[in-house]
Amino acid sequence: MTAPASGAPVVRQSDQREPFVLAVETSRLVHDVRGIGRYVRVLLPKLLTLHPGLRLILFARRPADAQTIGRMLPELGIPANRATVRLRSAMNDTEADVFWYPWNVAVPAPRRGVVVVTMHDVAPLALPDRRWWKALKNRRWRKRYDATARRATLIVTDSAFSAAEIRRTLGVPADRIRVVLLAADEVEVPDAARDAEALSRLGVRTPFFLVVGAADRRKNIALVERAMPSVMDSHPGATLVLAGPRRGGDAAAPSWRRTVGYVSDEDLVSLYRSTRALIAPSSYEGFGLPVLEAMQLGAPVVCTRASSLPEVAGDAALYVGADDAAGLADAAKRLLDDEALHASMRSASLAQSARFSWDATARQTLAAFEEAAAIGRANAAAGAR
Repeated sequence: MTAPASGAPVVRQSDQREPFVLAVETSRLVHDVRGIGRYVRVLLPKLLTLHPGLRLILFARRPADAQTIGRMLPELGIPANRATVRLRSAMNDTEADVFWYPWNVAVPAPRRGVVVVTMHDVAPLALPDRRWWKALKNRRWRKRYDATARRATLIVTDSAFSAAEIRRTLGVPADRIRVVLLAADEVEVPDAARDAEALSRLGVRTPFFLVVGAADRRKNIALVERAMPSVMDSHPGATLVLAGPRRGGDAAAPSWRRTVGYVSDEDLVSLYRSTRALIAPSSYEGFGLPVLEAMQLGAPVVCTRASSLPEVAGDAALYVGADDAAGLADAAKRLLDDEALHASMRSASLAQSARFSWDATARQTLAAFEEAAAIGRANAAAGAR
């Protein structure tokens, strides 16, 4: 399943006439600069472009955050006359066509009004932490997701896989779920001339394979580390680069592994552009943005045939099983040995990434908001009779 081809936003005549108030829970917007935070930052200005009658109410948790969000409006591409920043404590006194929760759960939900939630995944339910001292945290997540499933008029999610997981774990019927695929981050791509300097500064040598993401269990990085010794036997100069937040040091790391931690957007572009391939070993992903980000820059991708990854990578990737270290090692060796394969996969990556668009994501998300508002109006009219 792929997103529609990219194109300019289509503004309907009804959008030009009818005002629409979208209240957005943005308490994490200040500090969440990647992942869901970037999703929100990209969509808000695009929604305003699509719907000239749209006005935003942005809810912050604390006064200091409200002030920061107010100062961020120009940076976000949001005209000050089309957005109001309020504290979450004022939510129940706010009138809006739709209350949107982009961070998986509707907490705190308004007492009345139409609620739309973007539920990117249900990992805390599907993959609970089995350590006994995490039992309270697991129950808390279950309570939040259950309450969200009951309260939401519609749930937007990133993939058909996540939609199926929402149905399985929460019992939400399919007619209340809308699948809206994401797109690669819209970052300014620096000149390729900086790549050599960036790699040198990060201590990365070529050829290297790249893994991007945190060290969560579901990211399955252990699969890559089991595969690399076999790759090293035949290609002693190859290395593995891990980018993303990590706990603790890397003092005992083998010589073929380089951990660079959290890197800037510019350095991440250099890593994507220079890697022999991105490896996405995850066993559970709601979408898997690094796959699309890498493809957008022409990097070949090797990923597991698991969860949502085939929806993102399509026919452009090499696939392995989530437990198949030997298969992963073979795929890595092929990409090191076969220049024709490497070149064809670069072309396939670029073609696959072009099928996704933030404009399409915004159009479909706006359609979900308008549909939810119409459902709310119909329910209110039925209740008044």
